[in-house]
Amino acid sequence: MTFSQEVKSEILKSARKLQGANAASFLTAVLKSAGSLTLVNGGFAFTLESDNLEFLTLCKNLAFEQLNAEVSILTREQHAKSEREHTCTFEASVGKGLGLISDEDGTLTLSDVAALIPTEQNAKRGFMQGLFVAGGSVVIPKPDEADQYSSNTLNTNYHLELRFTDDAFATAVAENFPELDLHFLSRKSHSVLYVKDSEKIADFLVYVNATKAKFALEDVIISRSMRNKINRQKNCDIANINKTVNAAGKQLEAIATLKKMGLFDDLPDPLKDIALLREKYHEATLDEIADMLSISKSGASHRFAKLIELSQRKS
Repeated sequence: MTFSQEVKSEILKSARKLQGANAASFLTAVLKSAGSLTLVNGGFAFTLESDNLEFLTLCKNLAFEQLNAEVSILTREQHAKSEREHTCTFEASVGKGLGLISDEDGTLTLSDVAALIPTEQNAKRGFMQGLFVAGGSVVIPKPDEADQYSSNTLNTNYHLELRFTDDAFATAVAENFPELDLHFLSRKSHSVLYVKDSEKIADFLVYVNATKAKFALEDVIISRSMRNKINRQKNCDIANINKTVNAAGKQLEAIATLKKMGLFDDLPDPLKDIALLREKYHEATLDEIADMLSISKSGASHRFAKLIELSQRKS
């Protein structure tokens, strides 16, 4: 099961408890975003297609419980893919009861999209739950992929989106849910509202009552953060080692030059002592050399700088 499927399954379990305006908001979002108005048996009806029977069964039950509407589900075998496709058909009274359509003077009219979005907080949650289950998806990195990313890509591969066939509806949703910080993107065949920030995706999951999925997401965020911290430390250690090796190489080269020129034996004892230690301990850090001589790090650095300066001046 993908992470999107896990989120939708959790939302569906929560949505079973929806009642009244909250249940109506869920159905409104589903039918407006994923439903089709079709002609069935000489009359209009809404149809909803999905391979998720649990989702359609919930919609059927909510329509019956809240609107006393008869809803049928037809299952077709998809032999090529060994899958089943289900079609849920809602009588026209469902669309009228939800305010999706009106029939005045025999003329069927679609409602303004902005008027469909509820303002009460719990109803808005139910509405967003319906939108995500009907046309949403979310992708997060797998926990074992966390070490593949550097510290500046903590939000890489986090992506949540809601798909719409109606630009105006997508725009209205974004405007009426500012707390979710949804960004608009227009594609060839549909519009998308999306979120890429991992923390905001976590907030979205809490908003739609997918708390288990939120905890799973946070586990990935924490894992990636820890791995990146380890990688940063590892990179820092490597950089320090390279710096030490490069510095030691220059110091050894200066010492060799002074010996070749016959000047080494005439060096002051402090310079001679530190030179002998460097020759003995090629990989020792500046701090370690300073400790061996019981001097400060800056004092050791000054002595090495003096050796290099003398080798360059005399060569």
